[in-house]
Amino acid sequence: MQLRIVLFANVREHFQTRELTLTVPNGTTVAQLLSILCEAYPEAKPSLEKVMVAVNQVLVPAQTVLQETDEIALLPPVGGGSPGLEENTRLRISPLPLVVEDAYRELEDVNHGGTVLFVGTVREWTRDKQTLYLSYEAYDSMALSQMHQIQQDIERQFPGITTLQWHRIGKLTPLDIAVICGASSPHRKQAFEAASLLIERLKKEVAIWKKEVYVDGDSVWQANAQSTDVDKI
Repeated sequence: MQLRIVLFANVREHFQTRELTLTVPNGTTVAQLLSILCEAYPEAKPSLEKVMVAVNQVLVPAQTVLQETDEIALLPPVGGGSPGLEENTRLRISPLPLVVEDAYRELEDVNHGGTVLFVGTVREWTRDKQTLYLSYEAYDSMALSQMHQIQQDIERQFPGITTLQWHRIGKLTPLDIAVICGASSPHRKQAFEAASLLIERLKKEVAIWKKEVYVDGDSVWQANAQSTDVDKI
């Protein structure tokens, strides 16, 4: 059978393509697929040893049997669309600049007494390395689905609260806004707690990757801490 495999971030760079089509035996599992890829592309083995695998936009364990109709994605560690998510204005992945005032207006509510916005920007220095620019990449449909799950979880945890998660992708230079997470609530304490949870979960769980490019010519893909029980090969 033939499998279509979508690649992201440093995995895409190793293969120098966004998609692969691979012929494998019927009944091939995720673990077997990765072994086949390592054998066929030994230069990509360092990245393949660390990938997570999503099938039809859901992270799956190594023993999962693959089907020819599956959409398979190889994902570097992240720090897994649902219909209608594009219409959820409080969830956004965009190459366009993020505007704080627009985010605040999105959260405005006459019944809420507290609104907290976390604004993450590109810093010029990371330890002793001077940043030229960052490049963000996302598996858009899967990332939006993950953001929607975070939204549901936190709004369920804090009844009456409204949340927002916006992330920019593409090339960003120092002082550009990369992410806005916000929470609006009848009371300030819940707004602060929810905004903090939003950014922590977004960094750990959502399929967005960052490449740091430095003034000295070095570059590195930065993986966020991953918190998942999915088996990794």
